[in-house]
Formats: sequence, structure tokens, C-alpha cells
Amino acid sequence: MVKRILVPVDTNARAERIVPVVAALARDGGGTVRLLHVQPVPRTHVDGDVHPMSWCGQDSGDVVAARVLVYGHAQEEQLEAEALARLRELESLLDGVVVERSVRFGEIVEEIAREASEFSADLVALSESRRPWWRPALARIVDRLRARTSVPVLALSGGAS
Repeated sequence: MVKRILVPVDTNARAERIVPVVAALARDGGGTVRLLHVQPVPRTHVDGDVHPMSWCGQDSGDVVAARVLVYGHAQEEQLEAEALARLRELESLLDGVVVERSVRFGEIVEEIAREASEFSADLVALSESRRPWWRPALARIVDRLRARTSVPVLALSGGAS
């Protein structure tokens, strides 16, 4: 019986197709669902126009000035708030189920595996889109996740993307 189900979701509608399936599993078993959203690590963006700085009136080729456009940590806070709001919207599909939310930043498979371990998940359930025949199998998140963790992975395949 699955008591702790980790559900990685993206921001598109295809990714949330698994949520009603997970809701039924969790309701039948009295389980807890943790919705997870993984984003790449935001980077600090600087203006591409970099100028040499003069130091006390003398030109120094070693010191340059760049204008910061967006700080990575500020962007991370904004992305996290947006992702948590999106995960709250999915809670309506999980009526009657204990729901937790989590947002992580990093490489998607690595972060899902870490979250599964920290959450002590009994099952990882996610939606995947069908890949073209020429796309390498190793690129599939589901295959990489199954190789990375010992937790069972339930994948709901959707239509071609």
C-alpha cells in the first residue's frame, strides 16, 4: 500500500494528467501526496555591455564594470512563489487527500530523486509525453529516474508532444 506519493509536475497541463490517478490511489490508501516542481538554478544576469573602469583617473584594463540586470536569488524567490501558487491550484484535484508542496532548483532527475529520498516516498508518479522514435531513450526523465532511485516510478504516457 502506498502511503507517500511524490508527484513531480511541470507548469503545463500535460504534466498534471497524473494528479487524478494519484488522488484515487491516495484516497484509497489514506496516503499523503507531495507535489513537486523542479526549476533550473537561476543565474545572475548582467548587461552584456561591459566597460573597462578607470581607477582614480588612470585607465585599468583589469577592472571592468558590468550592470546587474537580475540577481539569481531574487529570480529564485519569484520562481518559487509562482510555482507554489501553481501547485496550490492543483490541490483542488486532490480533494480529501493530505497534500504537501515543494519547489526545488537544480537538475530535474537529481532533485526528484533527492525529494523522493527526503520524503520517504513509496511511489513517484508523473506524466510523460510520448517521444519521437529518433529521440534517445536515455534522455527520458522516467528512465533516468528509475536508474537513479529505488522508489517505484509510475508513469502515465500522454500524446505526442
